[in-house]
Amino acid sequence: MATTSAKQKIQHDQMAPLDGPFRFACDPSVPCFKECCRDLDLILTPYDILRLKQGIGLTSETFIERYVVWDFSHEMGFPTAKLKMSDDDSKLCPFLGKDGCDVYVNRPSACRIYPLARATQKHARFDRTTDAYFLVRESHCKGFERGREWSIEEWKRDQGLDDYFEMNDLWTAVVCSPFKERRGKLSDNDLKAVFMAAYNPEMFRKFVFHSSLLDRIVIDDGEVEKMKSSERQLLKFGFAWLRFVLFGESTIKLRD
Repeated sequence: MATTSAKQKIQHDQMAPLDGPFRFACDPSVPCFKECCRDLDLILTPYDILRLKQGIGLTSETFIERYVVWDFSHEMGFPTAKLKMSDDDSKLCPFLGKDGCDVYVNRPSACRIYPLARATQKHARFDRTTDAYFLVRESHCKGFERGREWSIEEWKRDQGLDDYFEMNDLWTAVVCSPFKERRGKLSDNDLKAVFMAAYNPEMFRKFVFHSSLLDRIVIDDGEVEKMKSSERQLLKFGFAWLRFVLFGESTIKLRD
């Protein structure tokens, strides 16, 4: 089960199940515009970081050094990246500009989905997930008082969420692997693998293309070419590789 919302400090009594349309707007005409962009406990998924660092034009290492704090409270020790707020009392989002979000095109998935939250459940016997959506009503937000009505599907399309959902679900499959009970907390070498494959595509690219890895696994030539030109495709392979090396899942097949 995984939930996504723009502000992870949201209380459960602020969330209500949603199965119909909702009214919402967030733009400079709303009195509380930009007020939700402060003092956030906002999780960044690997795909969030990939999109952000590409949009800003930074390497992964530089982006993480400037904008990420790490949380290792996951029961297995998986690192969770969180957005680093400003150091002063305002605790503003570092990407908040005078006119709003300076990285809006590549904003994180938690910001995109707001004011919704999503919970997903992976079926053990079937290769599919079930989604449930919740409406998040924070007391300061005036966006519910104006704007048009949205269906869930309309909101997903408008906010460009499908691409993020696909990549985030692949990451969830790593962190919530059904095979994780076979082992204890991640070792230092495991953590190095996670940081490389999930958060440092530059380093992972060198590992994939300058080692014997591709000679030892069964992989389509077309997929290899896609990984050469697309960090998104490389990240997808990284998730499959992590499930293989950490939990022994059959996401990658070795050559005979």
